[in-house]
Amino acid sequence: MNAVIFFRSKRSAWYTLATLLTIVIFVVLLLQEPWFTGLLLLPLIAIMVSIYFRTHYRIHPVNGLTVTCGLLYKKTFDIQKLQSIRPTTNPLSSPALSVKRLELRFKNKETVMISPVNREEFIELLKSINPDIEVKKQ
Repeated sequence: MNAVIFFRSKRSAWYTLATLLTIVIFVVLLLQEPWFTGLLLLPLIAIMVSIYFRTHYRIHPVNGLTVTCGLLYKKTFDIQKLQSIRPTTNPLSSPALSVKRLELRFKNKETVMISPVNREEFIELLKSINPDIEVKKQ
């Protein structure tokens, strides 16, 4: 594999709705008197929009998986140390915009939950790099 392969995060309707609702409230507050009260939501909007558009997963030629979530989270994992993958609906905070997630467990006891759009293709690509990965069913 020579190219970087890019997977977007699957986006649930609830996250899209929450992002749009926050933007609508921001615009409404800007149109009210005093207009500057709407600026209080600006940091929240910046974080939510960056998470919405910048949550993705990249598989690199050097066997690395880089997980990016917004402006605040970016981490690279070694695919050769990936031990198991299992589907989960765990709602804990993670770099995923959907509750239909994959839990990736590494040999160093590290875990990350992600939600790539095409889960099967994502798993097959990881298994082509590291055939020892155990894929658990739900």
